[in-house]
Amino acid sequence: MPETIAAVDVGTNSLHFVVARTTDGERFEVLTREKEMVRLGSGSTDMKELAPAAIDRAVEALGRFRKIADVHGAPLRAVATSAVREAENRKDLLKRARKEAGVEIEVVSGVEEARLIHLGVLQALEVYDRRLLLCDIGGGSTECIIGSGFDAIERESLQVGCVASTRRFFGNGKLSKKRWKEAVTEVEAEFQQFAGLYRALGWQEAIGSETAGIENDHRTGGTREPG
Repeated sequence: MPETIAAVDVGTNSLHFVVARTTDGERFEVLTREKEMVRLGSGSTDMKELAPAAIDRAVEALGRFRKIADVHGAPLRAVATSAVREAENRKDLLKRARKEAGVEIEVVSGVEEARLIHLGVLQALEVYDRRLLLCDIGGGSTECIIGSGFDAIERESLQVGCVASTRRFFGNGKLSKKRWKEAVTEVEAEFQQFAGLYRALGWQEAIGSETAGIENDHRTGGTREPG
C-alpha cells in the first residue's frame, strides 16, 4: 500500500476528500481533509437525474481535490454512492470527471458502501474487539451493518436517506401530521425487512454515523446488549 493516499466520497449532498498517510497497525494519519456541498441530489424529485449545475460543482471540486492529491504525491480513489448510483444520467458526471478533473469515479453498490462504512468506523473508533450494529445515515440512503472485527456479517442499504426522504415526503417544505406519519411508516417498513435477523445475530455496541453533509463524524450510541 502506498505511504500516502487520497480518497473522495462522492455523496448525495457533499463531496468528502481526505489525504492520509499509512501508519503501523493498519491505521491512517489524516494529513488534510476537505468538504464541498455540491448537492448532487438536488435534481429531479425522485433523484433519478443529476442537475447540470450540480455536475458542474462536483467536477470543479474534483479538479481541486486532484491538485491537492498531486501536491502530496498521493494516488486518488473516488467512490460514488446513492445519488450517482441511482441517477440515469450518471455517465455525464463520470465522463466529465475523467476528462476535466482527471478523476476516475467508481460507483459502488449499496452493500459495498456498507462494507466501506464498517471499515471506516473501525479506523475512527477502538471497537475492533466488539460485535457492532452500525447505522450510517446518508443523503440518499441509509446503510445498516452487523460487524465483527473486519467482517461485515450482514449489510443492508435502504433508500431512506435524509435528503431522499425529505424530498419525497416534505418537498414543499411543510410538515404535517399526515406526511410525517407516512414518512415514519415507510422507514419502519424498510427496517422491518431485516430487524428480526439483526436481533437474532445480536450486537454489543450500537454506533451511528452521518454522512449527509451536515457533519462527518462518528457518534457512539452507547453499549446495548441484544435482547
